[in-house]
Formats: sequence, structure tokens, C-alpha cells
Amino acid sequence: MSICISRKRQRDAVTGEFYISAGQTFTLDLGNSLPRVLVSIRAAGLAAEHLGYGEPFEKLMQDAEVCFRSATDRQNAKQDLEKAEIPISNEEDFLFYWSIGFQDAVIMMMDSQDKLHRIAEYCMNNLDRVIPGDEIITACNL
Repeated sequence: MSICISRKRQRDAVTGEFYISAGQTFTLDLGNSLPRVLVSIRAAGLAAEHLGYGEPFEKLMQDAEVCFRSATDRQNAKQDLEKAEIPISNEEDFLFYWSIGFQDAVIMMMDSQDKLHRIAEYCMNNLDRVIPGDEIITACNL
């Protein structure tokens, strides 16, 4: 795992559109992870929007800008569910699982806000540098 906070121009893998990234995270994607865990990880950005701005899931999912920024995460979550042989026949089916992943991520993040603030502060103090996970753990007293 590593984190890099920087402002870079990137191309979304799903939409092909360019955007300005606030940073990147790289995590080990274990092939035998539970689909619910994977979808929760993919929904963590949306959960952070909820915690930061107080907007409910339904309103976030109606926001075109939020949907644009989370398109890759949603596509990856769909693929995670398909790999686990969970049938997704339409968008409504997917939104059911996506909302569960969102709620799981919100709960996990609410219980860890102090840690998340320490990580964010450390990353902001180390802009444009890839910070390995073990360094974050040590520096942020995790």
C-alpha cells in the first residue's frame, strides 16, 4: 500500500475523460477478498464525501460531478461482484450492493476519523511523494 497526494492531470480508465487528481492510493487487491469488503473499499471515496459534506447517499449519486469522479470505482466494484459470481442484471441491482458498500465504508471511517485525519495531515505535509504504507503506519502512530 502507498499514498501520494498531488495535483496531476490523469485520464479516467472507464470514461476516458481527463481530470485533475488529488492523489492516488495503491492497495494490494487480494484475489480471495470478500466481495463486500472490496465494494466497501471502492465506495470509500463516496463515504468520505458523505462524511465531509454531510450529503446522503441518494443525493451524492444524483450529483453528476460525484458520479464522474467515482466512475472507475463503480466499474471496479461491478467487476468485483461479477468475479464473485453475484448477479448484476441492471443498475438497480448494482446500486443495492454499492449502497451497502457505502454504508460499511461510512461506519468504518466514522470509527477511525482521528486516524484518517493524522494520515491526511501527514500526506499533505509530504505532497508529490509516494509514501509507503509502513511509513504511514509508523509516522501516524497507527
